[in-house]
Amino acid sequence: MTPMVNQIETHPGLVYEKTIQYCQNHHILVEAWSPLGSGRVLQNQTLADLGKKYDKSVAQICLRYVLQNGICVLPKSTHENRMIENSDIFDFSLADDDRKTIDKIGKISGRWLDPDEVDF
Repeated sequence: MTPMVNQIETHPGLVYEKTIQYCQNHHILVEAWSPLGSGRVLQNQTLADLGKKYDKSVAQICLRYVLQNGICVLPKSTHENRMIENSDIFDFSLADDDRKTIDKIGKISGRWLDPDEVDF
């Protein structure tokens, strides 16, 4: 039986393109685990510059990027102001050039383990 959801770590600086494409091709919803990179991506200058451009926080840029890649985002927060901010990502879209810029950031955080190369 095909799973309905695959939760994987994904955020700017960590995108498992092959896994995401496989899931999307097989109608498996990808849910972003740690869409803010455990907070480490919030210090990235490229994302901060894009935040200024769009008048949004770095977190909002990250969440919008993941969402525009067709991935479900469910950020975790216990702070009411962050919950409100995290939900305010539907009034803008990242331009294709800006998404490509984010794609080029490189590894910010994450595990980067290839399951085909891990010795279980």
